[in-house]
Amino acid sequence: MRVLIISDTVEFSGAEEATLNLARILSRQENVEVKLCSTRFEDSSVARLPFESSVRIARNKPGRVEELYGSLANPASLLRVVQHCVDVAEDFQPDIVHSGIFLSVVPSFIVGRKLNVPVVAHIHDYRLLSMTDMPFLRGSVFMPSYSNELGNYLRMVNLYRAFFGIGLRRSLLFLYNRCDLILAVSNFVKNSMSRFLRPPLRVLYNAGFDLAHGKTGKKKSSKPTLLFCGRLSLAKGFPLFLDAADLLLKKMDVEIHVAGSGDLTPLAIKFVEAHKDVAYFHGFLRNGKFYDLVSQSHLTLHPSLSPEPCPLSVIKSVNLGTTAMASNRGGLSELLPSRYLFEPTAINIRNKVLQFFEKPEDYPPSLAIDVDGDSIARQLLSTYDSATRGRSERSTRTLA
Repeated sequence: MRVLIISDTVEFSGAEEATLNLARILSRQENVEVKLCSTRFEDSSVARLPFESSVRIARNKPGRVEELYGSLANPASLLRVVQHCVDVAEDFQPDIVHSGIFLSVVPSFIVGRKLNVPVVAHIHDYRLLSMTDMPFLRGSVFMPSYSNELGNYLRMVNLYRAFFGIGLRRSLLFLYNRCDLILAVSNFVKNSMSRFLRPPLRVLYNAGFDLAHGKTGKKKSSKPTLLFCGRLSLAKGFPLFLDAADLLLKKMDVEIHVAGSGDLTPLAIKFVEAHKDVAYFHGFLRNGKFYDLVSQSHLTLHPSLSPEPCPLSVIKSVNLGTTAMASNRGGLSELLPSRYLFEPTAINIRNKVLQFFEKPEDYPPSLAIDVDGDSIARQLLSTYDSATRGRSERSTRTLA
């Protein structure tokens, strides 16, 4: 089977990383040939895959999602990417096209129509309903009204870009509804999005990572160590983490580490300055240093307010041998056993951390689902077969 995977870009958020990881795992399967089409910004540092063909974007990687799509959805850039994907597809002759993230549904749909092959689309988050997390901070997922969506965008961009964002998102939702099959990264995402999507939806959890190279062999820190790793934002619950850390430091001797970047970076710096010798801010860490920090920590915390789909930070933590605990929002309640979950309040977080350090043997690194790469690849290949059969059956009925 020849699979053409199209991704918005190779490096921005967890969705892009999950897409590359899936392509890498799929390429190792027997009788499967993979080609990846994507974009690379000038400062994209992720290693180029041997089967990758990417368009270079002449600017550095944007820091915010609205800047990312302001760049990628620029008509000249988008037309260039679409033509590149069509050229690659005509040479590669795929049996199926896999739209990896969001905007990639545009070239995927065009290639699928041109070559008459099925298109499978992937949903990693809720960008099809809103390009900002603000509507979902209470834990539920819904389609904002035009006025609410516009108001949310106007907090970040000018009027022109706000209207452009609304039009882009709704156009992409239309294209998703023309795909043959859609993959959701958790049952929560599937159930939340099924009201807005017509094609069949299947669940495919994000695949685990082979992180043996990230395990340094160093022992856990001799002092209890707590780590927040991820985007420093309200949606990720970073202010809650800091409030809980304040409460925790009054109860026990613990090191607080923060690794990541985002709008709330000033809060991290302020917290570290107020808790010298017990709190450390590492900023954004790339693979090796990040893996080392996670491996040496005793516990990673993921106190998201927004309903997480299937966060890679949790999967990586467990793959690296470090226990992860998280809020009970979204796909997190599927990803972790129930005793590892908490209601996202500062008191609940503090109490859960105290329970962990009191009896860490009761909370070994654990996931509630199978994220083995080969298992995920087999599920994906089965999905491709289903999409191909569905396309064939529809063609037969049309001819009849």
